[in-house]
Amino acid sequence: MIKLIILLLLATTITHAQVEHNLPKGLMLNLDFEEVSDGLIPSKTLYPMFVPLNELGIESFNNRNMLAFQFGQGLDIPHSSLLDPNGDEWIISVRAFPLTDGIIVSQSNEKNGYVIYMEDGFIAARIRTGHSAFTLQESPDRGFTKYKSRWVTIELRIKKDTAILSMNRKRVSMVRLQPALAGDNLHIRLGNHNTLPSPLKNTDLPPSGFTGAINSFKIIRQ
Repeated sequence: MIKLIILLLLATTITHAQVEHNLPKGLMLNLDFEEVSDGLIPSKTLYPMFVPLNELGIESFNNRNMLAFQFGQGLDIPHSSLLDPNGDEWIISVRAFPLTDGIIVSQSNEKNGYVIYMEDGFIAARIRTGHSAFTLQESPDRGFTKYKSRWVTIELRIKKDTAILSMNRKRVSMVRLQPALAGDNLHIRLGNHNTLPSPLKNTDLPPSGFTGAINSFKIIRQ
């Protein structure tokens, strides 16, 4: 009987590990601001999810809905194991209209994760994987672009050995030889943070969020 229990526990552990390792690929999160209803934002993927708006509001611009952030406001994405990066390529895409500096989005646990933010009008990303932490931003040699009060599509690609930051489909920064992003309980938050996300530790940046709007937010496992 004891041997049978041990075998069952072992089989359960192996199955769980296989499920975690073989997580589905494709669009994991895709907030749909056009179909907000009863205070819930749906995610248009094969894996249904609804994100409570809480105190945030939906506004319209050029016949498209957008999520508006006032000072001190933030939005938590309900956690799911499907949204935990597992070492596969992890792509974050957000289209934002930042009016002030601050955190736009983060996904992290106590050890690893990333933060996309605006500082002095410039967009940057801070990533912590393994024992490495690094910042991606535009190169001074090519000149900086200020995105305050402008729409910008930010894409961050994190994979084994390479991380790439692009803005408006133009690559602006790349880092090599960093570990892939993986871990459990990497929670996602937009806008203001109550505590400093782990990738920003040992920096001078505050946990405050940007003010402005977001009209697209997607995460892809590839």
